[in-house]
Amino acid sequence: MIAPSIIHPTSVADQPAVLVVDDDSKNLMAIESVLDGTSYKLIKAQTGAEALMALMNGDFAAIVLDIQMPDMSGIDLAKMIKERKRTQHIPIIFLTAHYREDEHAVLGYDVGAVDYLTKPISPAVLRSKVNVFVELFAKTRALAEMNRTAQAAEEALRIANVELAARNEALEREAEERERRIRAESAQAEAEEANAAKDRFLAMLSHELRTPLSPIVHAVTLIEEIECPESIREHIATIRRNVRLEARLIDDLLDLARIRNGKLRLELQPVDVHEVLRHALDICHADLAARRIRVVEKLEAPDPHVRGDFARLQQVIWNLLTNAAKFSPEGSTIEVRTFAITPGGLIGIEITDHGIGIVSEKLDRIFDAFEQASRHSRAGLGLGLAICKALVQMHSGQIVAHSEGPNRGAKFIIRLPSAAVPSQPNETHSHELAPPAGLRLLVVEDHHDTLTTLERLLVRRGYVVRTASSIAECLEVVREYEFDVLVSDIGLPDGRGTELLEQLEMVLGKLPPAIAMSGFGMDEDIERSRHVGFAEHLTKPVEFPALQQAIARLSIPASAGAASDDG
Repeated sequence: MIAPSIIHPTSVADQPAVLVVDDDSKNLMAIESVLDGTSYKLIKAQTGAEALMALMNGDFAAIVLDIQMPDMSGIDLAKMIKERKRTQHIPIIFLTAHYREDEHAVLGYDVGAVDYLTKPISPAVLRSKVNVFVELFAKTRALAEMNRTAQAAEEALRIANVELAARNEALEREAEERERRIRAESAQAEAEEANAAKDRFLAMLSHELRTPLSPIVHAVTLIEEIECPESIREHIATIRRNVRLEARLIDDLLDLARIRNGKLRLELQPVDVHEVLRHALDICHADLAARRIRVVEKLEAPDPHVRGDFARLQQVIWNLLTNAAKFSPEGSTIEVRTFAITPGGLIGIEITDHGIGIVSEKLDRIFDAFEQASRHSRAGLGLGLAICKALVQMHSGQIVAHSEGPNRGAKFIIRLPSAAVPSQPNETHSHELAPPAGLRLLVVEDHHDTLTTLERLLVRRGYVVRTASSIAECLEVVREYEFDVLVSDIGLPDGRGTELLEQLEMVLGKLPPAIAMSGFGMDEDIERSRHVGFAEHLTKPVEFPALQQAIARLSIPASAGAASDDG
């Protein structure tokens, strides 16, 4: 028996792949000899289950599918393939040794078959048909990569406050329309890039979606400082809450990509679990209060310290709390409990709600990415719990879900290895700095709304502010303006913020204290900006208090040093 060939997504991105499904190993070998070539990879499967596993792990230009198979027929397998959004577009060529026109043709075209070949197969015909789909797949993928960036920017301006799920559906519709145009007009030339890099696409999508969110956040902050009726403030709170939700959806998508590619890194140190819980509850307080949900704390763990990443553990707890609140009735109670697990040296964290519950058959899949169990019948991408599980596992822990069924509530339990108490209290998350008054700032940003609202906020706080919207304009300002801190966007119309920093170093004779603002927030983006000299990297949408703290971290040490020298 021939073992199934399972292909990894990254290898499929390098070269198109064709999936061949036939329960007869001799037929597989014969088809392999016919289709053996260098323009695509050939992936083999002998059962429907093996074929579905291969489809979960890669993208395919075409499927050559035998109708008669032991575990499920080719027709049944084709139905499953066409019911899944990720695979419904793949062309299917049926192979049959017993072709029955009336039966197979109707069933085949109902499930989306594009052609039939009767055994024995003509090698030239099979090779020709497969080559057509492989060539179309490669050209479509390459052209789609070239167009996605511009399309994402255009769509983001129109639907900045719409959930990311709707955004992705719009992009898929546009991609399908581009594919139809390509078939009608035929491809004009080979694309410059033959590979669709998923991480690069996600980073660009993130940037284009985040950029228009920044002026919204800044404008909301400005309006909040103006006296206005309480009803208006309620609307302002709604805007801020939904902008944060949009940013959270983008972060979830990028986090999932980082986790799957092994690029997410933890900053491990001794962490007080109770402190993490309190911070997460503070973040959720407004949402909980709006729905009159009461949180009962039973923090019973005598030594609640673990070795972990404070921010990522807080993300896990925040996700579970917001999930519990989302699916609980107004005026209900959520219980948060910690306890020691002995023997084993573990700390338990338990979050219990009295909401709509989880049906038993969904419990095993509740942590799968994009899973929408009955508990998740409302809007959402279904990424939060998948990310929670991955982050807990990266902390060498476990997370499980329990529910007695619909409308019986749900309980999530986290188990983490305990750690020694830190020798000194960790004040990283509570200590706030205040920038000195009259600080001179140079703000470089080409997005007009972001620049306008940010300048107003900074001036209202007592900063002296000059602005520029390009590298050339910034260099003109520097000739007559001496600044203390630079705040710059990374993507500028005449170059990148990294190039601006290099030119400022040549003009000033030193690197200025600099803060990068960008819609690109992957770990490698942050590392790249710091490598060229940016001391801080803030990912859009930038909350104004976070910007003030970054300015303070750069300005206060310099001010303190100057005072010491004068003394």
